[in-house]
Formats: sequence, C-alpha cells, structure tokens
Amino acid sequence: MPVVGFSELRKHALDQQYTLAVVNVPTLAAATGILQCGNDLDAPVVLSVCGSELTSGIMPSLEAMARRAPIPVGLIATRIHNAEQATLGIRLGCNALVLAEGLSEAEGSEVRAIAGACGINVIEQHELSSSLLEIDQELATATLKAIAHEQGSWQAIEQRVAHAASDHLRAVFDKLGSSGRGSAALATCAPWRPVEHLIVYNTTTDDATSAELAAEGRRVLDRIPGVRATWSGCSVKADAGYRWCWLVRFAHPAVIDSYREHPDHVAYADNHFRPVAGDRISIDYELTGADETF
Repeated sequence: MPVVGFSELRKHALDQQYTLAVVNVPTLAAATGILQCGNDLDAPVVLSVCGSELTSGIMPSLEAMARRAPIPVGLIATRIHNAEQATLGIRLGCNALVLAEGLSEAEGSEVRAIAGACGINVIEQHELSSSLLEIDQELATATLKAIAHEQGSWQAIEQRVAHAASDHLRAVFDKLGSSGRGSAALATCAPWRPVEHLIVYNTTTDDATSAELAAEGRRVLDRIPGVRATWSGCSVKADAGYRWCWLVRFAHPAVIDSYREHPDHVAYADNHFRPVAGDRISIDYELTGADETF
C-alpha cells in the first residue's frame, strides 16, 4: 500500500503544517537510503524522477521499492516538457507531474489535459516552494562523494551511497517538520493502485485472425494515455467457455472513462473488435495482495 495518492499526501502536509521533501533519485542505492531514512524517522517521502530520465529504466524498480516501503510514498515526475514525457511518466507509475519552467501555454494545456484524464495531479514548478521542497543536486553531490571514498566491492559502494543519502536527509526531514508524520499520513491517504480492465470473449473468426486482432489491439491501445500495460491471451483449453481475453492496466479509475472515449480506442473497438467479439464480458477492478507484484 505505501504508494499513496499524491494530492492526499500534499493535503495532509498542508493541514498539518509541515513540508514534504521531493527527493530526486539519482540511483537505486540512494533510493534505498532515502526510504530507510524515512522509515527511521517515520517521515513521508516523495520520490521524483526528471522527465528526461524516465527512459533510464529506473522507474519499475523504484516503484517496486516504494510499494514495499512501510512509510507513505509519492512517486512523481518533475520537469515535464511535453505530452510524451507526461504520458510516459503516468505509464511508469507516477501519480503527479511537475511542469518544466518555460513551457508554452499550448504545451502546458496539453500536459494538463492528459493528466486530468488520468486522475493525475499537475504542479507548476513555482509551487514546489510552498508545501514541497525539491532536493536534487545536494543529494547527488553527497552520494558522489560517498562513491569517491569507497574502494571496495560494488556492494560496499552501494551501501555507502545508501548511508550517505540517509545521513544527508535526516537533517532535512527534521528541518521540514516531516519527521514523525508518516504513520498519520498513511492512515489518512488512500493507496494509489492501478485498475485492471478485464475482457473475456469469443470471436466469430478463426484462431489466426483472432490472434492478429489482439496483436493490433496491443499496438493501438498500449499508446493511450493512462494505460500502463496491455496483455492479450488465449485459453489453455480449447473447449473453454471463453477462448480469448484482454487485460489492460489503467493508472487510475479516471482512466476507465477517458480510455473508453479515446478516439484510438473507439476506432479499434468499432472497426475491429466489436464486429467479431459480440460474446464478451468485461469488468474493471482493483487488485489486492502483494504490492510488489505491480
């Protein structure tokens, strides 16, 4: 559960008059130290990745770490420059976006529209100075110094980086007044969980054509904002009541409506899927269980 809704976490900070640390994560080793420090001090943590770093591959591991953390964690993408970065950040699990400075009105409006359709909070860069404090270069510098002084194995280097990140943030959390706020925030903020959109269906076409239909659907639907992943499948038993299935993971319940109305989904459903898949059942649901399975 510990990944929580960012807007609720921020409201808790405003109501209780403390400041949330928005910590830009330089490495996974640093993330280990950040989360350990938050746990030791019972402090909420907001982990952030810059828009330009979303393709680095760090986000899936960062989300898994955050979901296993015992403290409330927000995951956000900062310095978002365009719609592509916004869509990718949401796809990778971020539940808030911080706009880059200097964005044109048109670019900002496009990002806000995408985020709004996905239930995602959008923040202006200047808002970070209110109930949020961005911690970026200071932490990166501290962890680089730790690496420079370590001559041991890579495990020893990672441990030193984690300790350096934790040590650097202890004074920060205390200064911001966020120490000791984690348990109360966790009790107040709802968990941030994706929504699973499941369809089981039969088709009026042969298996080869049905498989091609599913492959085209994955290509089209996977690009819709708010879709985190798509899977399609065929039953193991040939005599199953329903032979085919779709599983589409949405970032937020708001995506149920925006996905249904998105022109790419409408075109695929009306022109390809519905004409041959009249026998179907669909449902939207939230998963419960081990958070790390996300």
